[in-house]
Amino acid sequence: MTPESETLERRGLARGLKIFLDLLFWATGLVGVMLLVSLPISMSSSYEGGWQLIIPTTIGEESLRPRLPLEFEQPPPKLFEHASIGDGHGLLRLSHHNLPLHLLNATGQFLFFVVFLWAVHLLRQILATTVRGRPFDPVNPRRLSTLGWIIISASLATSLLQYFASKWILSLVEILSIPTSPSIQSNKEWIVCGLLVLVLAAIWKEAVRMAEEQSLTV
Repeated sequence: MTPESETLERRGLARGLKIFLDLLFWATGLVGVMLLVSLPISMSSSYEGGWQLIIPTTIGEESLRPRLPLEFEQPPPKLFEHASIGDGHGLLRLSHHNLPLHLLNATGQFLFFVVFLWAVHLLRQILATTVRGRPFDPVNPRRLSTLGWIIISASLATSLLQYFASKWILSLVEILSIPTSPSIQSNKEWIVCGLLVLVLAAIWKEAVRMAEEQSLTV
C-alpha cells in the first residue's frame, strides 16, 4: 500500500467517524428539543399518577461499603457465622406531584444533554480538520484537552449530585422493607477515561510542535 492510499484510507475513516458523530449530535439535539417541548406539556397536564423520579440508592446501612444482613430459615454452618450481600445498588422510583422537584429533575436532564452535545461537538471539530488534511492543527490538542476536562468534571459532578439528591430524597421517605443509604458512585471508569484523553492531548500537542518545527526547517 502506497503512502497516498494510506492517507486516503485514514481520511476515509475520519470522514466515516465524522458522519457518525454528526448523526449522533443531531439525534441528541433532537431529543433535547423534544425534552424542552414536552416540559410545558407535562407541567400543564393533570396526570393522576404524578411525575416520575428515579434516584440511585445503595441497598444497605452504609454508602461506601453497603452490607445487607441475611436471615436464613435454618442457621448456617458455624463456618459461616455472618452472611450478607455487599455492594448492592438500585434505582428508587417514586411518583410525585411536586412541580419544583419536577422542574429540578428536568433541568438536570437538560444539562446532561448540553454537556454531551458539547463533547460530541469537540470531536466533530477535531475530525473535521482531519478530513480537510490538517490533523496537526494547533487547535486540536486544546479541543481534546477540553474534552478530557469535560469528562472528568462531569463524572465528579454527577457523583456529587446523585449523592446529595439520594440523601435528600431518602430523608423525606421512610423505607421499612429494606435498609437504604445514599448512593456514592465514583464513576472511576469515566475519570480514568478523562485522564487518558488529557494524556493523549499532551502527546498531540507535542506532535503539533514537532510538525511545526519540521515545516519551518523545510
